Amino acid sequence: MALRSGFRKDKGSGGFVHVDKKLIFEGSSWIEQTGSVSIFEDFISSPDTILTQSPNYLVTQAGSPLTAGIITATGGGTASVGHGGWIGGKTDDVDANIVDEISLGGTAAAGWMLPSRAGNGMLVCEIGFVIPTALTARQYFAGLSDDAIEGTSDGALNISGTYTTVAQADDAAGFIFSSLATAPTIWKYASSAATVVSAASAAKEAVTGTVDAYTVCRVEVDSAGNAFFYQSTSGSTAIGRQAPVYVGSTVSAVTPTVLLLPKFDAAATTTTGVEWEIDYMFGACAR
Repeated sequence: MALRSGFRKDKGSGGFVHVDKKLIFEGSSWIEQTGSVSIFEDFISSPDTILTQSPNYLVTQAGSPLTAGIITATGGGTASVGHGGWIGGKTDDVDANIVDEISLGGTAAAGWMLPSRAGNGMLVCEIGFVIPTALTARQYFAGLSDDAIEGTSDGALNISGTYTTVAQADDAAGFIFSSLATAPTIWKYASSAATVVSAASAAKEAVTGTVDAYTVCRVEVDSAGNAFFYQSTSGSTAIGRQAPVYVGSTVSAVTPTVLLLPKFDAAATTTTGVEWEIDYMFGACAR
């Protein structure tokens, strides 16, 4: 049988399609990869394994944590057990502002997701977790930040009281669950672009959360740095992960040229240990 000579289809704006036809590169020509790069971490490993770092994530706990970050098969409480693996821990209790930080990808000094590369698409971060105990003397952050390690200062974004948002990160966008917040006390969303902090979301956007309710927080950022927030919380009739729904946005939320990464923080507001349990972390962006 004779070898097929192959052919090339010209699809106009859709580019060329080569069928059984080789490409010959000369000089300094190359193929540039397109599409997206993504990381999904489900924390599936040997149960009761203490893992502070893997190729996909980094766990940083200030002081002497009461429970080191550990892989578990029983996180999420009775309503959300399963869903793959979990990672959980508990902060130190010697002081307020003690924080545990869990980040996806990147390094301790930089992120890996660049909003300006999004084009007509979105940079996406999603985290599934539960708050194991009542929201008392504690706060959590779930979203995007420019640093894997912010230090002992309540995490990337926090609420110091009422609606007052405080940014430890120069650039960040995400959800804040804070016992210091009011109206609502359950969660708010906010952002910081080059230290310029947005107002926290209003009470009309509240979702009532309960202990051990499975919570999903999703943040999408476009190429201009605008952030869009999606959230869901399970209930007595809707157990486990629920698809997040749109709850609001902030304009010029982050600097488009600053590298970001998905991040979860747990911090104490007084001398108490703060528990945290994460089911999965996901991030995706254009190459």
